[in-house]
Amino acid sequence: MGACARNFDFVNHARIAEQALHYRNAMVSDSYTAGRFNPAAVAHVAVECGEPIIDSAIRQIATAWTRGGLDPELLIEPWSGPQVKEIFASDPSLLDAIDDIIRTVHRVQFSRPRVLNRSRRQGATRPLRSYR
Repeated sequence: MGACARNFDFVNHARIAEQALHYRNAMVSDSYTAGRFNPAAVAHVAVECGEPIIDSAIRQIATAWTRGGLDPELLIEPWSGPQVKEIFASDPSLLDAIDDIIRTVHRVQFSRPRVLNRSRRQGATRPLRSYR
């Protein structure tokens, strides 16, 4: 798979994750929580970290979406309507999949030596000193 295809998948997965997080956030948040939660940033970190559980959750959601008869292109648009509600009502594990995304991002953020979504410092490295 070429770099363009990987980048396209990254963007689509991040957009799907973002819509999933918006959908879940609307179910459980109060105004305080909603104002502090950034689904786009969390979704980007979710996809960037490359954890298999997140890929699996996104695939599970996308599969249920298409099996439910919804247009796959709508996965990256805000989720609403009776068909979306029916998909989630008929398969409660989809909410668990979204929660897996959130839990995994939380775990990754606190277990990695650097914060994801921040580039590592680039530039010339200093030569090692010689202590002779």
